[in-house]
Amino acid sequence: MFDFSSLTNNLEGYSLSNIIIIALVSFVLSSLIALTYQKTSREIESPRYFIQALILISIPVASVMQAIGDSLARGLGMLGALAIIRFRTTLRNPRNMVFMFTSIAVGISAGVYGIAIAVVCTLGFCLVVIAIHFSPLSKDDEIIGYIQFEISNTDYLNDNMNDQIAELFNKYCNKVTLIKYNVNRKKRKEEVIKMLVFEYKINVEDKFKSTNLIDALSEKNGIFNVRINFKDDYEKI
Repeated sequence: MFDFSSLTNNLEGYSLSNIIIIALVSFVLSSLIALTYQKTSREIESPRYFIQALILISIPVASVMQAIGDSLARGLGMLGALAIIRFRTTLRNPRNMVFMFTSIAVGISAGVYGIAIAVVCTLGFCLVVIAIHFSPLSKDDEIIGYIQFEISNTDYLNDNMNDQIAELFNKYCNKVTLIKYNVNRKKRKEEVIKMLVFEYKINVEDKFKSTNLIDALSEKNGIFNVRINFKDDYEKI
């Protein structure tokens, strides 16, 4: 069995061969992390620049850690230099942030000659990501949407419309939350009508059920302008 500790001991030192090995180890491990991200991501459009950043960032991080070494003065100087640089790129997906942090951690481990730590943690991380991808925590059959419609105040009060709407939501949705309620005044045939505008956040199994929900609501007398918007899927793992 290969002994990583012997490799770590032999690498300690600032020779050209050691620097090349550390860079190669960082590159291979970060490439494995990027490949795992690409294969398990549910995003329709693959973020090419983010995947490239996952592969590239571990190499400069490893170089920085090698340059600092055990010198406190170098560490403080590097901290001051990095403080000048302002990174304004935001990662709105927490999952992307975890992958980026893991790639940085690989670079740090390799840079301080912790080859065994970098290899074991990378393999363990990738296996856990794959396990989560095929687990119920990563279901892709639930879709978040926002449905909005209008009801005249008269129809809403006279026909128990609230109970009928609740019955339809229970039939077609997993979860429903009322997030907005407005009262508008509209003029129809020289008559001023109060229109109630409702907006719900819904959780459905698929878009076909949402279509059936729209059709069912539209068939109800007194309900107008039924429309639905679906949320971005960036939260899915």
